[in-house]
Formats: sequence, structure tokens, C-alpha cells
Amino acid sequence: MSGSSAGATTTFAAASTRHPTLRAFFAQAGTSSIYDDVVYEGQSIEMERLWLWVARNISGLSQSHREAVIRRFGVTVAELEAASTSAAARYARLDAARHADPPFAASPDWMRLPLAGYPDFALWQPFLDEIITHPSPDAFRAAHNFRRTIEIPGFHVTTWFDIFQTSVLAAFNDIQARVGNQKLWIGPNEHHFVYHSNFWPRDPYFEWFDYWLKDEPIGIMDGPAVFYSPRAWVEDRETYVPSDWRQAERWPPPEARPRRLYLRGDGSFAADEPGGPPRSYRYDPRQPIPTVGGRNMLIDAGSRDQHPAQLLPDYGLIYRGEPLSAGLTIAGEVRVSLAVQSDCPDTDFVAKLIDLHPDGRAMYRDPSREPRHLAPHRIERLIISLGHINHTFAAGHRIEIDVTSSNFPRRARNTNSGNLALASDGDADIRVAANTIHHGDKTPSFVDLPVLSL
Repeated sequence: MSGSSAGATTTFAAASTRHPTLRAFFAQAGTSSIYDDVVYEGQSIEMERLWLWVARNISGLSQSHREAVIRRFGVTVAELEAASTSAAARYARLDAARHADPPFAASPDWMRLPLAGYPDFALWQPFLDEIITHPSPDAFRAAHNFRRTIEIPGFHVTTWFDIFQTSVLAAFNDIQARVGNQKLWIGPNEHHFVYHSNFWPRDPYFEWFDYWLKDEPIGIMDGPAVFYSPRAWVEDRETYVPSDWRQAERWPPPEARPRRLYLRGDGSFAADEPGGPPRSYRYDPRQPIPTVGGRNMLIDAGSRDQHPAQLLPDYGLIYRGEPLSAGLTIAGEVRVSLAVQSDCPDTDFVAKLIDLHPDGRAMYRDPSREPRHLAPHRIERLIISLGHINHTFAAGHRIEIDVTSSNFPRRARNTNSGNLALASDGDADIRVAANTIHHGDKTPSFVDLPVLSL
């Protein structure tokens, strides 16, 4: 079985059933665990993925889906069509909000609360309310983790800025460790680049199924399991030639070694020890920091200059290293560990890995966000996975880590209310948080980089 994007998710779901007639699969750029990796990646609601994807696909829903909605809600055909027209207009406004300055935060459609019961979407796609109201792991979410029970050969494809990248890598690593017989290819750019013919060093599709279904003596299983692009982002996609891909026995490559850099109270890094006073910033959910680049689905993805976001009020904290004397390549998962404190019972922390160019451009690699229920004024340990990346910081560039509390609308705003079901919070639930990062010997904050030794 095979599929791409939503079709790849269906492929993972089918493979998880262990049906005897399903002997191999080929899945590109799709999720292997719907809730953990898509709806609630990092324990946050992935608003951009859900809202734009849902709105964009309403017009193409089947007649049987339409009839099911009419029966469920008791609406007329005319009322349903009116909601479809309204949803299309709403999608156009959501999409256009990227061009505002600053983007998204002035859009009533993006900023509307509560998330549950969203006009038009909740009618046409009634599953939406169900999937955003499971804020913590439970049996409902576990049932949609397909990779746990897959035991057949699988070919996994993703890109460095694919929205499903972490899910594809998790599927490969989990199944490979359990049963073997897996292959992983990782190319540059965003989710949709896998559909470009020049994404592929060669076409492995028929080789894969000829080997596993026809027993043909093809060398597809020879050599290392992982094939990946050393470039995470390619600006000139039309002339891109995938001639520089590398092989590895596993992911991350065995040559990658962790290197820890401590975040210090003066906004610098230190390789030897933490130190310095705490640093604080204000997070107001009414003024979220907009998404600029990253692993997005329909809004602009990839490596983007962060200066427009950094100039906004209450952006957060910036930590910068010294200019590098030589190039430094990282390959694998980047993790940020923070000693955090807040005066609200719940808030969010966003971490960004940035390549700061000598000309001042702050080119963003990728973020993650992790919610935690907090006891006010008590320091807590928080570990944020920024996902996986292969990137070379050139000589003269600086490594930068930014810490803030929103990445909107890629991720829904945390109202700081402490209520378990964030999707049900309204404007009245919003609280302004004073969030703090500590840097002391007993409360260090740091980033672990997977440095590649070539």
C-alpha cells in the first residue's frame, strides 16, 4: 500500500491493522500518529494545519459526507451550502492575513475564541471539535498512534520542513528498532516539495514493491537505511539537483555527537557553565508573536528572517553566541532545556533555533512549543524538542536561541487560564503572564546540539 500526505496517514493506519495481505508500504509526507504528531504536536493545538486544511477541503467533500452532516445536525441543503460559501470566504480571509503587518494577529477569523464550535468549520467538519478537545494523552488519542503496531517493511519519505517530519522520523525509528526492513529518505524544503520531480535522486517506488511483492533481486535493501539531503532549504527549487545526498546507518547519523551550550543571564552562550540572573518577559495572548517560517502547511514555510517578529513588543528573549571561527554542522534532534517560572497556572514556551548571518539576517530553522501546568513562582524544568534538522552554520555566523510564548497561528494561543480544555476558552479566560527563564548553577537552561563530525 502507498500514499502521500493524507494518503500516507491512511497507509500507516492500514499497516497498523497487521492484515495478512498487506506485505509492504510506501508512505511519503504523512503522519503515523494523528494526535501526538499533528493535532497536538508538542501538546499544543496545531491551528494552522487544521484551520486552513479543513477550510480548503470543504468544497470537495463527498455527497455521502454532505448527507451525513444533514442528518446529524438537521440542517437543510440550502443551509449547508450557505455554510460552505461562508467557509470559502473565511478561508480567503484567513489566507490573506499573512500579508498584514504584523501578520495574523489583527485577523478576527484567526483570533476568534473559543476554538471549539468554530463557525462553518464545526458544521461541515464535525470531527474538528472532537479532535481538539483531547488536550492530554488518553485512550482516544492512543488509538490513533498507528506506528505502534506496524510490523511490515516500510519506505518513509519526508522533507526537513515537512509538517509531518517528526512523525515520519518517529515511525522510521520505532519500526526499524522493532522489526527492521525500513528505509528513510529526507529531502529539502517543505511538505509539497516531494511532488516535484527534481526532489528525488531517483525514483525508488517500483524498486521497493518489486523487491517485496515480486521477490525480484533488486538492490534496494543494500547499503545504509537512511538517505538524506545535507541542505535543509533550497531557494532555487526549479534548478535544484539532488546530487549531494548522504547515507547513514540510522537517524540521527552515528557521527553526530551532542554539544551543550548554556543560556546565560546576559543573553549569551557558554560551553562550560551556566550563570547570570534570571530574565523575564511579558506574554499577552491578545498580542501573539506571529509565525514566520518553519514547518508549516499552507502559510509560508522554511527558513525565514525573524527580524520582523523580533521587533514586536513583548517578543521574548534572545540568546546569541559569538561568531563561529569555522563552520559547524548539526544533524539530528535539537533540544532546549529551560528552567522556567510563571505567575500564571499555565502558559507556553516556544524555542527557536536561528542562524544569525553576519549581515544581521536571523534565519529561523524550526520551533516547538510545550505547555505545562505550573505552580506560580515555582521553578520548573521544561524540555522542548525543536524537531530534527541538518544544517551547517557557516564561519562568521552566530547560533541564536529565541524563547517566547507564542507562535501564532501555527499553534493556537495559550490563554494562560490553566483550564484543561484550551479549545473551550473564550476571551474572558485570557490572562497576561510574566514568564521567566533561570540560568543559575542549580537551575541551568541550555540547548543540546547534535554536532556532526565529518
